[in-house]
Amino acid sequence: MPADAVLQSLVDRVAIEGVMVAYHRACDAPEGKGPLVAALFTEDGRWESVGRFATPGWEAVGREALEAKFDRNHERMPYALHHLTGGQVEVDGDAASGWWSYFQHCTHRGTTPLWIAGEYHVELRRQGARWLIAQMLVENHFTTPFDKGWVEVPHVATP
Repeated sequence: MPADAVLQSLVDRVAIEGVMVAYHRACDAPEGKGPLVAALFTEDGRWESVGRFATPGWEAVGREALEAKFDRNHERMPYALHHLTGGQVEVDGDAASGWWSYFQHCTHRGTTPLWIAGEYHVELRRQGARWLIAQMLVENHFTTPFDKGWVEVPHVATP
């Protein structure tokens, strides 16, 4: 691969990692989550809960729906801190896909401390000079009370 292509690939990967870090910072913001998250997605961007512990109907398509979904998280999860790990990114021109695992500690409805972990399966598109999320599938592996652990209580609903 020519040196300029290798350099561009590295630049793209760093930019995409930056989008994922910005997504977590937006999700963890004490206020204004909705607009911060929505701005990281394409106009037709999709966020969806998938997998064994998926919450039916937990999806949002388009920036307006994304903003509404994440704005409601101020009451639902007034405190959250995400940790992004294990990323893998494949770039193909102006499209990319990535996989990351995440771990989160948070407070549900202001009274219940939780551990949450899972995976992100993400499709991204370059629009102008920016990479944006076109689709994010969130696969939850556990949502468990802090004092119980994922073996005793592998999943609690967090409406």
